[in-house]
Amino acid sequence: MTAMFRGMILLFAMGAGAWALTMADGAAQSNPFDRLVSSQTGRAEPSVWYDRADGRGRFVFDRSAEPALLWPDGAQEVVALYRASAAGGGDIWVNDTEKVVLRVSRIGGWTFFPDDRPDGVAVEPMGRAHTLVAAPANNAQVQTAAREMADRLARLSRQNVRAELAAPAPDQNAYIIDTMAMVTLAAEQASRRSLRNLETVRIGVGETPRASFDGRTLDISVDTARGYGGRPSAAYIRRALEQGGG
Repeated sequence: MTAMFRGMILLFAMGAGAWALTMADGAAQSNPFDRLVSSQTGRAEPSVWYDRADGRGRFVFDRSAEPALLWPDGAQEVVALYRASAAGGGDIWVNDTEKVVLRVSRIGGWTFFPDDRPDGVAVEPMGRAHTLVAAPANNAQVQTAAREMADRLARLSRQNVRAELAAPAPDQNAYIIDTMAMVTLAAEQASRRSLRNLETVRIGVGETPRASFDGRTLDISVDTARGYGGRPSAAYIRRALEQGGG
């Protein structure tokens, strides 16, 4: 008989008591970008669509806030990017694992470094885009996303997994939901060996986005006030899982 692996959710509402909900079988993790909404900031460096010269897609590069954000059309993840000076002139934008994602030369040429073209592909700006923000989510949506994450992690690790979540203000709930999507994405990409002793996923609100894994508890800090730029990337979480899980 096949074992059924389930999870437990502990949702800690700020200023309120804690409660627990036993997991039921959940559906697949929903795409967080179903909830993207429009916002214009009026800043000098707006959000812009860029097209790849190889014809293999386009992306939004949003520099209306810090860190900058990049979203390939149709992707599951908005990537936070940090600006630095490039050797030989120009600028680069790196993600939280220090991978170079974009480069602009001294004469203004843009190069994109996606996973399918690690050597880089030229890109051209094509027009104004909306800034990358998520619509507010209520507590019921947080609970649903937590069920789905815990259920998926339990199936991947083949043992019971517990989720412990902080519930911030409603206008910031969406970024807790997005962080759970990043955890699921990271776990799906990580080696199964790294998940074999996973027992708890703890997501709290803090001043710095980070992720650590001691072999049993995946501990994540999210600065929800910074939107997508306030949580660690799926790649960062995957690295934490594989380093801590052996």
